[in-house]
Amino acid sequence: MKSFGDTIREIRLNKNIQQSKMSSVKQSSLANIEKGRIPSVEIFMDILQELDINVLEFFYIQNNFKLVERDHLFKLFREQKQSLNEPFLLSLIAKYDEYLSSANDPFAESLRHVLSISVEINRQQTFDIDSPKAKEIWDKISSQEVWYHNDIYLITKIFYTFPIEQAENVIIRANKELKKYEDYPQIHLFKISFLLNCARLYILSGVPLKSKTHLIEAERLARLHQVEISRITAHHLLAYSEYLEGYHEEAQQRVNRTTKVLHALEALNEFTPLDEDALNYNKIVADHSKEWNKFLAKQNSI
Repeated sequence: MKSFGDTIREIRLNKNIQQSKMSSVKQSSLANIEKGRIPSVEIFMDILQELDINVLEFFYIQNNFKLVERDHLFKLFREQKQSLNEPFLLSLIAKYDEYLSSANDPFAESLRHVLSISVEINRQQTFDIDSPKAKEIWDKISSQEVWYHNDIYLITKIFYTFPIEQAENVIIRANKELKKYEDYPQIHLFKISFLLNCARLYILSGVPLKSKTHLIEAERLARLHQVEISRITAHHLLAYSEYLEGYHEEAQQRVNRTTKVLHALEALNEFTPLDEDALNYNKIVADHSKEWNKFLAKQNSI
């Protein structure tokens, strides 16, 4: 990784700006910064603004146009394409273990535990997982007066392992805390994922009607921000509440629509290069069908 000053100098020279032409900082101060003196946060931000570089991009450039390992691991976590892909989850756990073997990083450690929980949920096909680590994360964050972005992120990845009454209280608090982050970059992806997890919790807990408002909002956000796979998922999951409201035929038609769309998307994969981490839409269809048929069998037995 390049030094702080070398990175500033590299950007400045590449933009053909002389030290004497910089208006955000005195030439003597800039010279000292480029030789190794660390600037104040205020001066640093002023320099970046004049160089037209944001903070994230600066550190990306400093690391030779790569994310630092921690940010790269968080990116991989956020971009999990499907929780059904257990080999991918296990390989990601191995990457986190390697990183944590030489780093004291509580947030990364918590994400690693969330991955382990995801593996167990996938294997047991239930959210009813006893996780002492999830309880530990909750005890720590719930005691805070204010939840910050990463706090909310962690909570929304573990709340579905709690008893339904506690989970509902978490949902209310998380939604309240999320309002502070309305303008935060890419927050819509976070919200959509959270809303879908809320809906899945209610459906698997036997109260699909409570999932409806979450799914309607998830589908709206997914449509607005063109997150099509989340839109398809929300559209499919609405079949559960629709069925319980008495619209049996319409609910089955909804399931059939999403199945047809997913099969069509998988057909497109035949014409693109193979990517082992890419979504397998047929697997999603199989999972949807399994849960839907289980739901129908339960309803028919009542």
